[in-house]
Amino acid sequence: MLKIVTSAEMREMDRHTIEDLGVPGVVLMENAGSGTFHIIQEILKDIFHPKVVLFCGKGNNGGDGFVIARHLWDAGAHVQIFIIGKEADLKGDALTNFNVAKNFGLHYHFVSQTSEIEELLDEYPDLVVDALLGTGIKGAVHGFMKDVIEYINGLECPVVAVDVPSGLNADSPAIEGEAVQADVTVTMALPKVCHVFHPARSSVGELYIADIGIPHTTRNSGEVRMQMVEKSDIHLPQRSQETHKYECGKVAVLAGSPGFTGAAALSAEAALRVGAGLVILGIPESLNPILEMKLTEVITRPYPAGETQHLVDANNPPLQDLLEWCDVLAIGPGLGRSEETQQAIVDILSSFQKPVVVDADALFALAQHPELLNKPHPNWVLTPHYGEFLRLIPGADKQQMKSDFIRLSREFAQKHGLTLLLKNAPSIVVDSAGEIFVNPTGNPGLASGGTGDVLTGLIAGLLAQRLDPVAAAYTANYLHGLCADEIAGEKTEYALAAGDLIAKLGDALNKHFVSHE
Repeated sequence: MLKIVTSAEMREMDRHTIEDLGVPGVVLMENAGSGTFHIIQEILKDIFHPKVVLFCGKGNNGGDGFVIARHLWDAGAHVQIFIIGKEADLKGDALTNFNVAKNFGLHYHFVSQTSEIEELLDEYPDLVVDALLGTGIKGAVHGFMKDVIEYINGLECPVVAVDVPSGLNADSPAIEGEAVQADVTVTMALPKVCHVFHPARSSVGELYIADIGIPHTTRNSGEVRMQMVEKSDIHLPQRSQETHKYECGKVAVLAGSPGFTGAAALSAEAALRVGAGLVILGIPESLNPILEMKLTEVITRPYPAGETQHLVDANNPPLQDLLEWCDVLAIGPGLGRSEETQQAIVDILSSFQKPVVVDADALFALAQHPELLNKPHPNWVLTPHYGEFLRLIPGADKQQMKSDFIRLSREFAQKHGLTLLLKNAPSIVVDSAGEIFVNPTGNPGLASGGTGDVLTGLIAGLLAQRLDPVAAAYTANYLHGLCADEIAGEKTEYALAAGDLIAKLGDALNKHFVSHE
């Protein structure tokens, strides 16, 4: 898995590499600039004698910019550097590399207002390099720096940001003020929070990671508690040639009510398609004829529901038999929010000891009965979107959720001893120890009714095949998004419907995870 670091974690890796391992900081800066140069060189490969303008700050980000400028100049580019500040402000490795650039005879200017930039600009650039601000800023930029960022955004040419687009807080998904809208960002050693999560991610463009010489043992520090799931981390449940259906797990799905039979069908079929041996859908008996038409391989188990045609009694014999029979329960999609239904959900969750995926209306029941969360639930996987998660956290508001969801989700999973899958852009899985697993797959086509029901079924099906709750959650999350990406590539994200994800699952597994040797 690829670690995702905060600015403090990155600074500690830099410090350890420089002070404890003895790699000079100027070497790391040279590697950062050289790595960025090679990416820029590829962008400009079809332009003869390209014109590049670099905007450099006074810190290490600006120092990286001076290295980039030197390499570009040496490769034959027309280079012009605008430095925000005064020469006396430059220190350390940034000053060293400025002096090298000056000795090489590079064209540079110290500027204090945008009118100077317009007057001094030699030629309209083919590409702009943003080396103004690094990972250390917090809050919105102001004054001349804000003016420069606006000036960069007004130029009609590609922009390459060094490490972090200036104006973004490396540790936050929020955009707090004016920020460079980069076409490409080259970050150093590891991605930062702003590179991964929207809306900040929308300012990053295409992300590249430059190897600056920090060893892998340092980059993979166990103290970093957030990581991006990669394809190589996805391991499907193993099956022997002698495997039979009872060894592949038994899933019970409690879902559906009048008008919401689709939610029940999608969850149940997804659990089956991802490999569960048997799936039984518990459904109000009045709806059973509909579900028997919708589903062929999934077994239906009708239970008495009275005049409401909703789940209202957790203790009726067919339902109790189903809960006794299954290895895993998926509960919530389309069940309804009447007082009787919510109480039935609470009664089931209070006594059920096996793995359970809690979604949709079952999450609503948890929010109404938070006492259910007073003890650890190591076998529970909760799958809320922002609104559902907000109900589970008293006192939090929408703005806080958007900007601080990483901390909130980590604290929630740790406090309640469970696995949390927070649907987001991108979605994350958080375990009871506070480890975060970021999902790299998926697209806006998933903003369609029923896709969450499919995800619930995928998690339940993988749990039934004996993946632990965390692995089941991040594996299902990855496969769910992968199917969406395959569909978007074939017929655009606008045409994606929840049922398409199930239909695409087999092809996606075969293409990406099944060996054909």
